[in-house]
Amino acid sequence: MTNRYHPPAGKGRFLFDLHVHGSGSADSRLSDREAMTRAREIGLRGLAFTDHDRLTVARSPYDDLVLVPGAELSTEWGDLLALGIRELPPPGLSVPGLIDDIHRQGGVAVVPHPFSEELRRICMNEHVFDIIGLVDGLEVTSPKRSVDNSKARKVAGGHGKAVTGGSDAHTAEAMGWGFTACAEGTVEGLLEAIRKGRTEAFMRI
Repeated sequence: MTNRYHPPAGKGRFLFDLHVHGSGSADSRLSDREAMTRAREIGLRGLAFTDHDRLTVARSPYDDLVLVPGAELSTEWGDLLALGIRELPPPGLSVPGLIDDIHRQGGVAVVPHPFSEELRRICMNEHVFDIIGLVDGLEVTSPKRSVDNSKARKVAGGHGKAVTGGSDAHTAEAMGWGFTACAEGTVEGLLEAIRKGRTEAFMRI
C-alpha cells in the first residue's frame, strides 16, 4: 500500500486526524479530552470529531491544537463526512442535497471508507461515482480490513479529488492510524487545501 508511513511534521506541514469518534458517539470509548491529549502526544496539529449524526463544535483548550467542526452523516447510500459545518443539515435531504448544504455552510464533503463489499450499509461503493463531481475528497486510510484504500486513492486521483486521512478512532490507541497532511495549520486553511486537492494522506506503519 502506498504512503504507509508517518511523514515528519514540521514547518510547512501540519498533520490532522479527520475521523475521530469522541463522547458524542455511543460506540466510542474515547472521551473528547482523551482524544485531544492523544492528538498532542502523537504530534497532530488538529483533529475532527466526527460523531455519528451529531455535530461536535468544541473549543480547544490548547493553543497548539485546533479542532475542526464535523460529523459523520448516515445517508441512504452510506456514510458521509461533513467537515467545517456550523449545523447539521436538515433531515430528508438526498445525498446531493446534503453535499449542497455542507458547501452552503462553507464546509467540505468527504466520503469515508468509500469501497467495501462487506460493509455496504456504511460504504458508498458504486454510489461514489454518482457524486464524485460534487464531493471534495475521499478518505484513503480506513483501518477497516475490508475497505479498499488503494481503490479509493486511485479514484480520487483519477477525478482530481483531495485525499484525506483519518483513523476512524473509537479508542485512544487507534488515533493516528491515518492522517491528513497539508501546508496550513488552521481550520480554514485545511478546508481550502481539501477544496483545492492540496492534501496528502498517510497511514501509520
